[in-house]
Amino acid sequence: MKKFALFLATIVCFVFNPATLSAHHGEANYDTEKTVSIKGTVTQFEFVNPHVQITLSVKNDKGEIETWMGEARSPSMLSRYGGWDRNTIKVGDVITFYGHRTKNGTFFMRLQKIVKADGKELPDL
Repeated sequence: MKKFALFLATIVCFVFNPATLSAHHGEANYDTEKTVSIKGTVTQFEFVNPHVQITLSVKNDKGEIETWMGEARSPSMLSRYGGWDRNTIKVGDVITFYGHRTKNGTFFMRLQKIVKADGKELPDL
């Protein structure tokens, strides 16, 4: 009986508090008014949940190296709709990120599009 009561309480919490369930999908921390592009060399590609993460080494205007991170959709969404897998992007690939940078100025973006060095656009971000 205790297990059933706990199960029922959990269901009630999910039903009556949906805002917290979808909270991490908000875009309030991104500057969605501007789309920026960053070109660099892939140093890490993490095809993991909840979102695929790609890290780039980017040379800025002063010749200094910056480490940028881009966040894409989940691996299952990219696989299902874009044909992505763990080998879609490789360390050492030169790619260009297009997306929305964080408002606080960190080197982090919500990705909208990725273009490979040969001009091929990767599908369904």
